[in-house]
Amino acid sequence: MFNRLTTLAAGAALLALAVPAAADLPPALKAFDEQVPGDLINDPTRIDWDSYGPAFNAGARQAADIPGGGAARVFTVAERGDFPYRAAANIPLLEGIATGEQVTIGFYARVVSTERSDGKGVVSVRFQENVAPYAGFGDTTVLIGSDWEWHEVTAKADRRIRKSDALVTLQLAGAKQVLEIGQAIVVKNAATIQTTQATAPAPTLQDAAGIEMPDSLRTAGQLVNDPANRGWANGGTGGTVLPLEVPEIWLKKATRYTTTAVGANRWDLVTGIPIVPEVKEGDTFVAVVIARTISAQTDDGMGLVYARLQSGTPPYEGFGDKAFKLGAKWQMIRLPFTATRGFGAGDANVTLHFAAAAQTVEVGPVYVFKTN
Repeated sequence: MFNRLTTLAAGAALLALAVPAAADLPPALKAFDEQVPGDLINDPTRIDWDSYGPAFNAGARQAADIPGGGAARVFTVAERGDFPYRAAANIPLLEGIATGEQVTIGFYARVVSTERSDGKGVVSVRFQENVAPYAGFGDTTVLIGSDWEWHEVTAKADRRIRKSDALVTLQLAGAKQVLEIGQAIVVKNAATIQTTQATAPAPTLQDAAGIEMPDSLRTAGQLVNDPANRGWANGGTGGTVLPLEVPEIWLKKATRYTTTAVGANRWDLVTGIPIVPEVKEGDTFVAVVIARTISAQTDDGMGLVYARLQSGTPPYEGFGDKAFKLGAKWQMIRLPFTATRGFGAGDANVTLHFAAAAQTVEVGPVYVFKTN
């Protein structure tokens, strides 16, 4: 990707929720910082960016042919907005911006479909503060082609933005479109990032022996996801998603899904847990979900979650639909699936739908095993 730059595998580290201070970067980011121009001010291993908007869905996909680490977010904008910012993704920054500093973002992207006559997707890029009145600078429209390309936007700050509020927003509602956006890098004090292209590494699986899990799962089969990677494809407008630190469960991470009413569709609040390798017709799997209910407006007070195995990209073809209930204590749910069709490497997700009830459900680690 860059001249003498060791590309970070975004597909293996999509979620680093405990964002470090810029002055205390972890070793992997320090090494990355030394190899890019200027000063690194975001975490390029993350693509779990906050996103929002009506008629909008955010998913994720992993595949070896995605440059910059083998992972991308899939943004589906169902209708053009009155303003581009009606649907957006926000990339958090690790330090503030001073007046007069030059800030540059580079990112990989491609358009899957678009209503535009020129066949291009459109992204409006802006450096801004994440607090009203959302002042910012560097507003630039980027046209996205159908092949993976590297895009850069650079600007000098005309205002100060403090660290806690600093972000880059990718505004996506400029057209009805489906976009894939991969690794993003943000630096200060450099007008450009990229120097040469290189082939990105394929997503890789972690060694199951080194992953914390219940002892009863050690012989469940071949682990085909990375349970420590919580860069799940959260999406839908039917509720909220909140990451949590939960020290009493395996891997000590959970995500809280809250719906305030029954959705028009049970997938109006949804998440997808990516399966890394190729899935072939006839393959059998078991997904082990560790979860609990905080509250639920159901007849028995138990949470109600639907699950299926499906593609991570439109039209989200899948199989194995099933439902399960959750009590108030952490419990282990085993969900068997038999593949009735194949998926490419990184395209298959175990999806969980939460909008079948008004409820608050917490999902801890999810382990997916191939069993044949």
